[in-house]
Amino acid sequence: MVPRYAQAEAEAAVAAYAPAWGEALALRVYTSRLLGQDPALVLHGGGNTSVKASAREVDGSPVEVLYVKGSGHDLATIDPRGFPACRLEPLRRLCALEALSDEQMVRALRAQMLDPASPTPSVEALLHAWIPARYVDHTHADAVLAVLDQPGAAEIVGEIWGTGAAYVPYVMPGFVLARAVVALGGALEAAGVLVLGQHGIFTWGATARESYERMIEAVAAAERWLEARHGRWTLLAASAEPPQPVAAPMASLTSGERERRATQRELSPIVRGALARAAGGRRLVGAWRSEPEILALAAHPEGRALAETGPATPDHVIRVKPWPAWLELPSGADLRAAVERTIAEFGERYAEYVATARAARARDVKPLDPLPRIVVVPGVGALALGATLADARIAGDVYAHDARVMLDARAAGKYRPVAPLDLFDVEYWSLEQAKLGKGAAPPLGGRTALVTGAAGGIGLATAAHLLELGAHVLLTDRDAARLEESYASLAGRHGGRVARAAGDVTSPDAISEIVGAVVDAFGGLDLLVSNAGTAPSGLLHTPAGATALEASIEVNLLAHQRVARACVEAMAAQGLGGCLLFNASKSAFAPGPEFGPYAVAKAGLVALMRQYAIDAARHGIRSNAVNADRIRTPLFGGGVLEARAKARGLTPDEYFRQNLLARETLAEDVAEAFGWLARAEATTGCVVTVDGGNPAAFPR
Repeated sequence: MVPRYAQAEAEAAVAAYAPAWGEALALRVYTSRLLGQDPALVLHGGGNTSVKASAREVDGSPVEVLYVKGSGHDLATIDPRGFPACRLEPLRRLCALEALSDEQMVRALRAQMLDPASPTPSVEALLHAWIPARYVDHTHADAVLAVLDQPGAAEIVGEIWGTGAAYVPYVMPGFVLARAVVALGGALEAAGVLVLGQHGIFTWGATARESYERMIEAVAAAERWLEARHGRWTLLAASAEPPQPVAAPMASLTSGERERRATQRELSPIVRGALARAAGGRRLVGAWRSEPEILALAAHPEGRALAETGPATPDHVIRVKPWPAWLELPSGADLRAAVERTIAEFGERYAEYVATARAARARDVKPLDPLPRIVVVPGVGALALGATLADARIAGDVYAHDARVMLDARAAGKYRPVAPLDLFDVEYWSLEQAKLGKGAAPPLGGRTALVTGAAGGIGLATAAHLLELGAHVLLTDRDAARLEESYASLAGRHGGRVARAAGDVTSPDAISEIVGAVVDAFGGLDLLVSNAGTAPSGLLHTPAGATALEASIEVNLLAHQRVARACVEAMAAQGLGGCLLFNASKSAFAPGPEFGPYAVAKAGLVALMRQYAIDAARHGIRSNAVNADRIRTPLFGGGVLEARAKARGLTPDEYFRQNLLARETLAEDVAEAFGWLARAEATTGCVVTVDGGNPAAFPR
């Protein structure tokens, strides 16, 4: 590990932030980002930093403050607003108290904030206040944890950092830890680094650069110790294939990767279904991880024992639970039974862990859900799980680093993280749970969807609406360029909950890859909006009309059948039911002149929907359709709109408003109908009209 401080970048940070926030905080932001952008130092909201500086009270009087990272903020992207300013001296006086509850500490910290609207200060704020240096940095560096998760860690600290390091055996973060550091007395002032058993490391300095570079050197010393004394885990993983991105098409993968991807696609829906059906279960979103360190841990002779010992630092428990579920693939065909058994055993063990800790700590806490967040499958990888894909990715990131620490620690001696009771204390610590930002689940939270023909019109509007309802959505369309634009427009608002895969739904191979892409992206499939289609016209008794009919049946009927069939297969594998939604048309009930190629195929689509309602009900899968009419979409391009309006003696605008309500029906109106049907758990075989009112097309 080498320092990345660049004077030009530091000056740019000062230019950007110093006019409003001061040079001290500007440099604090810069070096905090340097730390946060290195995952070997901190991950997803981990670590914290501070600077002591002068500020002004509301009346203009000067006051010394501690700018400290706000709880839940990410050092990689933090800006000055992420550092609440707290009056320094009152915080230092709090450190002298003999006892302080979590609630009292938080109230006291907030009481000393200059701006009550700022984020809540880090739980380590008191420790930052006590350390007698202007700049203070704290990380959970992988190499440091590999050193500290060892028997005899105190002696190892002396070997690596010598007498310049102060050491505190593991204690609970927050006030208890601050008191332990206060107890060091003069030893802290004489030290240049503070090492916290099985937790992390602090460095400090008179300048932001000094504190940062001390941190890098301290971590590099730990790396050198591991390499010189015992070698690194990377020797164990030298033969592992580097993972390919989830979005990589199957054809681009090596034979080993294709085999692994195929197994992952088979496993994901089964695991997802087992999690939702388990005691205390719910729908989670999954993302596979196959980093070399994860594959190496899964292949290690002691891999399971290492993994079940616990995470590298207690802070990780809120992301990955106390241990992963470990799934050994059966030699026979009874994969579903093996998955169900693994999930059930995890739940039983977790319930026992909570019951034991509640009794030992005399705490009457409400148990969290008993579901794993990591499922390790030797030879395949680790399925990371979360309420959202973002949560699953964070869990996967954390576990990849935990795996590295476990392997490094084992190569150096023995892996010994904190005890289960200490993990319980952090997992059920209200100040840690607050970082997860829990709230009411959105209507389609945890649901995953596929929308075809999603590059524009009704498909794009429906995808946007499902995302607003909390679903994870994969967009597909044969127009790759427009699809990319539509994806970008949604990803800016919904981030990781939207994915895309270009493909033509008239191709069976493309459909297989598209449905596989949904499983790759989110771990399973709950909802299909089969929307892709064309709007051909013509007289059926003419050669051109007959040709148009054949082409329309291929796109507007058979392609829907092929997509639905592939989706039902994936939904049935989950065993959680599901929902098929088809974009039909009022033409299915009220054909228009010279529009037979379209109307006949759409009438067949309504019949297809009804048949799926009957046949897929045994799997709990619902099937419904929306009959829309006269929506301004690209289907009306190429003169179609003008022809349809002329056939009725109307102008284009009159054509769109020719309904009982005399109002134009929008793509967003259709999207809302699909959104309602997605949530209508007792409705199947239903046709919903969205056309402003057309008596000739009333369902009957």
